[in-house]
Amino acid sequence: MSPSPEPGTARGWVGTSVRRREDDRMLGGNGRFLADHSAGAAHVVFVRSTQAHATIEHVDTTAAEAAPGVHGVFLAADLGLTDTPIPALTIPDPDFTAATSLTLAEQRLPILACGTAYYVGQPIAVVIADDRYLAEDAAERVEVSYRPLPPVVDAEEALQPTSPVLFDHLDDNEAASLEYAFGDPEAAFAAAHHVVQGTYRMERHGAVPLECRGVLADYDPARQRVDVTTSTQVPHMVRNAICAVTGWTREDVKVSVPDVGGGFGTKANVYGEEVVLAVLARRTARRLIWTEDRQEHLVASAQARDQLHRARLAVDADGRILAWEDDFVVDIGAGSLWVSGIVANTAIHLMGPYRIPAVHVTGRAALTNKTLVAQYRGAGRPEATFALERSLDAAAAALGLSVAEIRRRNLLTADDMPYARPIPYRDGVPIAFDGGDYLACLESAVRALPASEIEHCAAEHPDHRIGYGLSSYLEATGRGPHETARMRLRSDGRFEVTAGAASAGQGHETVFAQVAADALGVPLGQVRYRPADTERLPDGVGTFASRSAILAGSAVHQAAGELIDMAARRAAALMGLDAEADVVEYSDGCFRAGARTVDWADLAAARCVGGADEGGPALDVSTVFRVPTVTWTMGVHAVILGVHRRTGIVKVLRYAVSHEGGREINPRIVEGQIVGGVAQGIGGALFEAWRYSATGEPTSTTFAAYHLPLTTDVPNVVVNHLHVDTPANPIGVRGAGESGTIAVYSAIASAVDDAVGGGLHVATTPIHSGDLCRAMTGVPA
Repeated sequence: MSPSPEPGTARGWVGTSVRRREDDRMLGGNGRFLADHSAGAAHVVFVRSTQAHATIEHVDTTAAEAAPGVHGVFLAADLGLTDTPIPALTIPDPDFTAATSLTLAEQRLPILACGTAYYVGQPIAVVIADDRYLAEDAAERVEVSYRPLPPVVDAEEALQPTSPVLFDHLDDNEAASLEYAFGDPEAAFAAAHHVVQGTYRMERHGAVPLECRGVLADYDPARQRVDVTTSTQVPHMVRNAICAVTGWTREDVKVSVPDVGGGFGTKANVYGEEVVLAVLARRTARRLIWTEDRQEHLVASAQARDQLHRARLAVDADGRILAWEDDFVVDIGAGSLWVSGIVANTAIHLMGPYRIPAVHVTGRAALTNKTLVAQYRGAGRPEATFALERSLDAAAAALGLSVAEIRRRNLLTADDMPYARPIPYRDGVPIAFDGGDYLACLESAVRALPASEIEHCAAEHPDHRIGYGLSSYLEATGRGPHETARMRLRSDGRFEVTAGAASAGQGHETVFAQVAADALGVPLGQVRYRPADTERLPDGVGTFASRSAILAGSAVHQAAGELIDMAARRAAALMGLDAEADVVEYSDGCFRAGARTVDWADLAAARCVGGADEGGPALDVSTVFRVPTVTWTMGVHAVILGVHRRTGIVKVLRYAVSHEGGREINPRIVEGQIVGGVAQGIGGALFEAWRYSATGEPTSTTFAAYHLPLTTDVPNVVVNHLHVDTPANPIGVRGAGESGTIAVYSAIASAVDDAVGGGLHVATTPIHSGDLCRAMTGVPA
């Protein structure tokens, strides 16, 4: 049989804004989130540390165990979890490690604290009761005796030799460090026409998804297996972590994902609660559920950002970049399973989308007595972009250039591509930006929102000072090494497809069905997407790092090709042909050999009882798609905003994004990703911050203290997609999941500078209205 043609790329489904299949279910109130699976389950509540840093001298559970409806109270020792940490979730390639002198400390944050408490909210004990109310009441009866230890809450101080060392097995509080350089930065700084320097801070904030975390665990005695359902973006990582901690085999635990009400990186993490529920279910043979409440989430779920950058930028008399230097510190709280990724992301993206001939970057991560840190939309990219773009704005001000002009003189163009950088990416492959024309992207954004619009906004808002800002960003997307997919023909002639990337609201049911229908050349209604679990698809990676469309989408496309090849052999047999010698062609859902045709319904019927292929093997394929390295996206954000003359409150009035991307599977969903990212960026730039007292007490434990953006804070966002082909994957896509967020902070800061004037240079987010009031009245900060 001759090879089948490549599954079609001109079927019409990929590139079409079909209506999201999820919407009817979700908007109709029929979504099935974790808490909706609580029927028949006993409820779990965690007793959490009230101390930021303390020795746990004694835990008395007597009163709690005697409380009504309680089935048990457990400590780490009771569950065999004493001093048992969760393994790191990512380790960079050795070539990257060598090129950046990366060092990583061995983190041993326990799943349940048993000797020392390292942050307020750390779980210490766990209570099982008939319902949530009884479990909460019993948890309040658990008495924990503490001996306070000196808290460490400032990252730079944590790295000083005089700081208390938090973990006994470590010599200091440095969790990670790296350094790289190329060109001759010092010579460039010495010869520069102008050097600007600044200290830039992005305070701690994070995803705060609509749905908090939650875990359901149920022991199946017949299969001697624990079934875990968890609101996560990384089910296979959760399964692997449970096995690593407990010693169970992969067959001993199944992890499934229900509908997930937002993740944004907070749920791209493995948590101790997931391990504890699995262990408890097996120990008690009960169906158990834990659902996090909002106050618990604001204290105990992984947080993010919290970086400090000390930067220098050298430019010539025309504003062209000569050298760039940045030294940054990341506060990862009491630990982070993603520390290497966050530090590496920050370091790599500090290179930006510009011609920069000389670079020197150093970075460290510090352990402190704050809540754990994980990835949050961008994971190091917004922080790096903020430092570089703010430095570029400072240089423009010093030289009397506009924020647009200094970028015009430095952005890469089509003539520069591909643009090689002399260090490898995290996967060990040498970095080469594979974009189209970054300068053209700037011009697109400026056309979409020209500075002349300031006049109209000023007339509409006379009580505001109006400002215009720009920011560029660069992003590596589609990080490998692989993702998986499975596709099978059902008995009714329809298709079922699943992928290893778990959906947290990105529209996977729609977009992966589009990819499959396009590749198979069949109607979209003939394809059904089913979420992955670790039994249906034993291997997978997950949803994070703008990778789902590239990796999982390509795996689905690849699975379709493999299914067609398998089916062509089956069709040849049904037509009485020699599968090896005769030519069977495939198009539009039909296999053809001369005048004879067999379609998918015929193949499905043949396997049924009485069919020509009764009892034959299923048409069912699982595949692994691998990428050699990442693809790169780039974009420019433009914003016009007003600063209220009396209150200093910032109101975003106009916003535009132009971004380089690949083929859009569903343009409407891509636009939604960008707009949603802008909304989250506005929140981080203007409102959101988790703050701690000098003693490590969290002070942002309700929405009265942790402020989120409202719908009235986000204007209509104009989105321009500039298509740039990529041969890196068979469907030609680039990532877009984080693109909307990365440049927002620096774009808004740029516009605030312009609005307030007087030499103001915003260096910290969120931007404080009091600082703006003082700047407008000439009062020193």
